[in-house]
Order: sequence, then structure tokens, then C-alpha cells
Amino acid sequence: MTEEDIRHSIEKNEVKLTFWGKIIHYGVVGYLMFIMVLAILSQLSNTANKPAKPLTEGEIWVFIVIVPVIFFIYKLQRRRLKFKSVETNLKRKEINDIIREVALELKWTLESVNENFIVAKTHPGFFSVSWGEQITIIFDQNRVLVNSICDPDKRSSVTSMGRNRRNEMKLMNEIRFRTKDTYQRNWNN
Repeated sequence: MTEEDIRHSIEKNEVKLTFWGKIIHYGVVGYLMFIMVLAILSQLSNTANKPAKPLTEGEIWVFIVIVPVIFFIYKLQRRRLKFKSVETNLKRKEINDIIREVALELKWTLESVNENFIVAKTHPGFFSVSWGEQITIIFDQNRVLVNSICDPDKRSSVTSMGRNRRNEMKLMNEIRFRTKDTYQRNWNN
């Protein structure tokens, strides 16, 4: 992740994916669009050789159903790129300690560590319900931006079976808890 990627992520409040990362992340949308294009081309090839035959009821239903499904999945995948934010007054070392603890508990592998961001991944086994997740953490002044998506370096996936939410919520809740604890200690002193 470059400084420009970090700046873009903070400004847009979403993870910036590489070209191939986008292809994988939106793969299901592309696959459904491919099916729709094949159906259209099939209909056009039928009308090119002979008089146009009307669409059957089944073909009409395919278009009625697939277009909203494509739109819904696109919006869903787009929304998953958004960061969740947690405000904190913790020092970077304290946040790093929290990240290490959560990473150990949830079996994250830290892939990229920088003063401005951390990218971690999970590598579940073959019989797992997930291909793996990519967790992106960006440090921005007094807040931490957190995002977990299905790993764009692996197969396209529409669901992580709750793992992305668990990754985000566990880290954010730990930061909130320690931030609250720090406020209480300072208040009592």
C-alpha cells in the first residue's frame, strides 16, 4: 500500500484495491453479467438467421431477476470496501499491542506493517467455510480505520460467513475498551 493508496483510502473511506483485486472482489458481479450477455447474444443469434421469435416467459424472468441481483451484489461488494472507524487517544504502541493480541486470537498473519497502516490476512484450512480474509488497518490522527474483506488475492466470494464482521468488531471493541479504560484511569487520578 503506497502513501497515495492510504490518502485515497482515508479520503474515500474505502479500501483501494489493485486492478486484479477489483476483478476478484467484483468477480461474482462479472460472472452474472457474463451470463446475461450470453443470454442476450443467444437471443440475437437466433434472430439473425431467421425471423425474430418472441422471448419466452422463462427468458423474460431471467432478465427481470438477474438485473436487480447484479445491482444488489455490486452495491453489497462496494459497501464492504468501506472502513469502520474508532476514535482513540491510545498511543501507537498500545494500539499495536491490541492488534498483536487480536491477531493471535483470530489467527491473522501480518503481511504488511508500516507506520501508517497494517495489512493482515487469514489462511484458513481447506475445510473452512472461507477462502480467507484481508484485514486493513489505517492509522489516521486520533482514529483507527478498520476493514475486513474476503481476500482479493484468492477466489471471489460473496460471503465470509461472518468472519469479516468478527475481525472488524473484535479489533474495534478492544480499542474502544482500552480507550474507555484509559479515560477512566485518567479521570480517577
